[in-house]
Order: sequence, then C-alpha cells, then structure tokens
Amino acid sequence: EGRSEGESPPIPDPWPPWPGWTPPGHPLAPLRAARGGRRGLGAMFEKTLSDLVKGLRSNKRRESEFVSKCIAEIKDELSGKDKSQQVKSNAVLKLTYLQMLGYDMSWASFHIVEVMSSPGFAQKRIGYLGASVSYNDDTEVVLLCTNMFKKDFSSSQQYEVGLAINCLANICTTDLARDLVSDVVTLMSSNKAYVRKKAVLVMYKIFLKFPDALRPSFPKLKEKLEDHDTSAVSCAVNVICELARKNPQNYLALAPLFFKLLTVTANNWMLIKIVKLLGALCPLEPRLGKKLVEPLTNIIQTTPAKSLLYECIHTVSVGMTQHIAIVQLSMDKLKGFVEDEDQNLKYLGLLAMGNFMKVHPRVVSEHKMMILKCLDDEDTTIKHRALDLVSGMITKKNLQDIVRILMDHVTGAEGAFRTTLVEKIIEVCSANGYAAVTSFEWYVSILCKLARMPGMMNGNQIKQQLMDVIIRVKMVRPFGVKSMVELLEDDEMFGQSSRDVAAAEILYAAAWLVGEFAHFLEDGNHTDVIRALLSTKALTLPEHVQAVYVHNALKLLVSASRTENPSVSSSGATTGDLL
Repeated sequence: EGRSEGESPPIPDPWPPWPGWTPPGHPLAPLRAARGGRRGLGAMFEKTLSDLVKGLRSNKRRESEFVSKCIAEIKDELSGKDKSQQVKSNAVLKLTYLQMLGYDMSWASFHIVEVMSSPGFAQKRIGYLGASVSYNDDTEVVLLCTNMFKKDFSSSQQYEVGLAINCLANICTTDLARDLVSDVVTLMSSNKAYVRKKAVLVMYKIFLKFPDALRPSFPKLKEKLEDHDTSAVSCAVNVICELARKNPQNYLALAPLFFKLLTVTANNWMLIKIVKLLGALCPLEPRLGKKLVEPLTNIIQTTPAKSLLYECIHTVSVGMTQHIAIVQLSMDKLKGFVEDEDQNLKYLGLLAMGNFMKVHPRVVSEHKMMILKCLDDEDTTIKHRALDLVSGMITKKNLQDIVRILMDHVTGAEGAFRTTLVEKIIEVCSANGYAAVTSFEWYVSILCKLARMPGMMNGNQIKQQLMDVIIRVKMVRPFGVKSMVELLEDDEMFGQSSRDVAAAEILYAAAWLVGEFAHFLEDGNHTDVIRALLSTKALTLPEHVQAVYVHNALKLLVSASRTENPSVSSSGATTGDLL
C-alpha cells in the first residue's frame, strides 16, 4: 500500500541478525553477553562443533584440506589473548572431536589445562573431556594438573568433584597417584554418596599406578563395604574383586564380610561380583564352600537373572564340586541353558559343563544326547565346545555308539570342523592306550572308512594310527593286512592320493604294513599286490611313498619265494615270471 505502480517493495531488515541474537534492553541481554560464544558479538563468527561436523560431511573428498584449515582456525582461537573462555572451550571441543577421528591434538595440551581451570562448569567439563581423550603418560603438562585437581576436589559442588575424579581415572600417572592419594582417601569419607562412590572407584587406578598406596588406604576401602549407601558398597566390592583377581589369598580375611553381604543384598550386579570373589576364595578355604551351599542353592533356585544364575553355577563348578547336591542342581539348570534358543546361553551352558566334566564326568554324561545334538548347531563355536565334552563321556560301553554319531557328522561336515571331528574320533579311541576300544578290527575299519573319504586332511594321523595298532596288536594283524591290501587296490583311493599328499600318507602306511607282515597275505595275493605296488600309476605319488612301494614290493617277492608252493596270481603268473 502507498507504492506507485512498478515500484519495488522495500527490502526488509534482517531479523534477527543471527540465531540467538538478543536486542539491547532485553532482560536476557546482559546474561547472554557474559556467556560469550555465539551469544556475544565478539564470537558470532566462530565455528561450533555442529558447523565442523557439517563441514566434514560436505567435504568428504577434501577432508584433509578441510581439517587443516579448521585446525589453523582453532589455533588462532586458542592463541588469541582477547578470546573468551567460551571461545577457547569451543575450540577444545572441536579438537576433541578431531582427536576421536584420528587427528593429533597433543600440541594443544597446555590450552586444555587453561580450559580445565575455567570457573564455569560448562567450560571446565569440556577441558576435562579433552584431557581424558588426549593426555597420556608422556604428556608433560599433566604435572600442572595436580593443584587444579586438589582445588576441584575441595569444591562444594559435587559435580565438579565428580568431573575431576573422572578425569583422574583416565589420565592417572605414577606422580599424580602419589600426590593425590591422600586427597582421594579423604573424599571417600565425603557426606555425599555421589562423591564417595567415585572416590572408591578411582582408588583402583591409583593402586595400579602407585601400588604402595594399597596398604595404608585399604582399611578405608574396607570400611566402604559397610557404607549405608548401596552404590558406594557396590563400588567397593568391584574394586576389591578386581584386586583379588591377581592374588585372592590376600583377601581371604574378607570372606565373612562378603558372606554377610551375599545374604543381605538384593542388588544383582553386586551379587555377581560377590559370588565371583567367593568362587575365587573357595579353593583356598575348603570350609567356605560348605558355608556357601545354602545361600547359593537359594539363589540358583529363585533368581530370574541369567547372569547371576550362571555366575553361581560357575562358582560351584570351580570350588564346590565336592557337594553333589548343588552340583546336580547346577547341571539341571545348565540343561536349560543348553536347550535355550539364545546362542550365547547355549555356549555358556556348554562351557560350564566343561568345568564339571573334569570332576564329575558321569553327571555330565547323563546329558550325552543333548550335547551330541549341539553338533548340528549352525554356530561353529558351539559345535567345537560340544565336541570338547565328548572325550570326557567315553566309556567302553558307549564308544562305538558315539563314534558312529561322529562319523555321520564327518560325512556332512566341511573345512576345519571336519578336520577337528576326525581328530576327536582318533583322540577318544586312542586315549589311555586304547583303553576304551574293545574290538581293534572295528577300529581299523573305522580308520579305513576315514581314509576313503574324499578331501581327508588327516592323512598323517590316520597313517600313524594304522601303523601303531597293527604293529602293537598281534591279533588284528591278519585283518589289518587284508584291509591294507584293499586300500592299495582301491582305484578311487589311488586317484585321491595322486591329488592329495595327505591321502598319499595313508598308502605309505598300507604299503609298509603289507610288506612287513607279508606272511599274513592269502595265497595267490603276493603277485597281485606286487603288481599294484609296481604299477606305473605309482609314479604320480610323492617320491617318499614311491620309495616305500618299491622297498616293500621286494619284501613281498622274498616272502613269496620262501613259501613251499610258489605263489601264483589269479592271472596264472608265477613269482618267477613276475620277477
């Protein structure tokens, strides 16, 4: 309105001039000007972390160039004398982000100390974050932080104290630990539970860096086990559990106190730590296991938490195996783990069964079929864990049944698991000098079946087993020699051996055994076996196998010439004709 025809509309004044701008006279103007950054005119053109992230996303092909430019700007922001603490803290925040992307910010370590000493909580928090991310044992300015930590430890604001404690946990060095341990011990007596629990936790890092602090400060740490705040008690339990992992014997005197906590606390995470520590102490004090039977039985029967249940069962498996009742209860619970659809629970169940297998193999063997069923699982780690349990379940009565099941799995298995299956079959059969094998003819036939399987990678093991059994067991030699002749005359076996060195090792054993025990050959077989050994096809075998073939062909010829009636082959050729 009021414009002549064709006159352009007036250009409106930009409003507001920039985001967060406050007009003069506004009630919030003094506050925003004091806070600086984008809220003050002096820093209105400084890039924020958000701007940096957007720039990185839009400069993916020129990231190095863009980052170099940003770092140059950050250096200017940090080195300017007229820059506010807000500007410097914003620069440190951007540097911290770049450090997380892999860019070095060690050159700004002194500027980080400046931001850490800021009076404002928001800036101080950014400084502590930058220090936690970038400082290490070789950072020289860490020593400048000692007095600043002492100052913040004495702050009336619990969150400032918490910031300092968190940072100390990340950048603690031997010098810092030595200089600040007394201050941290004092904080363990703070009237604020928030401060107490953080002080208790940081003591573990101090102990790692300055072990001499453990003995004088341990009584104070022990007091926190009886703190009226549950979180402080939980932190104390956690620290002592970590310390006890290296040397449980030193903490055996705390067993009564932990037993009391076990019976009164309802915090599952604290119970897990307590049960884990008591489990480590049980082998050192047999009487403790007896005391734990009742409370652990109660927890196992009532807790719905799988993590706590597993920890209780694990404790039983490592230190309470002499108490049959709770062992049986634990195995019943582990059955539920193994049958669960969750692969993680199934793996943990098999793992705990492995601990029980060492002491109570019969108890585990009651779940034999369930364990063997795990061999069909898609998860390779679960199949290997189930296979590890098989060797402990073997007896004379069930050896052949278990090997039959394993042989069925060998047929369909592939790769490394197939090799492991064959190794396990040989392991369970040969254990303790073949103690569980009742029929060596059966075992030789199993080895021959394995030898004929295409792609068999266990040729050397099968070779050693065939030679060991047939050499040591006289009664099986006639059957063994007959089986070796069948291997030597098997065209498929020969073709496989020509392509695979591992399979050729089996023919090495077959040729050697037939030559060594040639007198067990049936009449008329000498010349046929000699023809197989001296066939031109043998030239495709490895040289050391060819050498065994020639050597044992001569043995067979000598053996045939010593018989009363010269051996005649099925084709009518005599031994002399063959020679």
